[in-house]
Amino acid sequence: MSDEELSPNGLFHGYDELLDIGVEFISELGTTSITVKELLKLEVGSVIDLEKPAGESVELYINNRIFGKGEVMVYEKNLAIRINEILDSKSVIQYFKRELL
Repeated sequence: MSDEELSPNGLFHGYDELLDIGVEFISELGTTSITVKELLKLEVGSVIDLEKPAGESVELYINNRIFGKGEVMVYEKNLAIRINEILDSKSVIQYFKRELL
């Protein structure tokens, strides 16, 4: 985010009180349903099919609200997310102002 976007004439004008608030970032790799019987059979090395094709975008959430989509990658030996799609930033900030303040 550039300094211009954070300036009084930028996107976040009037939202200064939000800029330093911590948020929870979650990326959802996939979901599935299993039975209790299947759960009890799980052991180290078990594989759970998340019913999502490899390489498909993962959903990104900020404070349990959809934020965008991205792809899982490796960055400096760690798993990371490359953001491919972001919802309108202004809508997201307005949501935070309503919910957090």
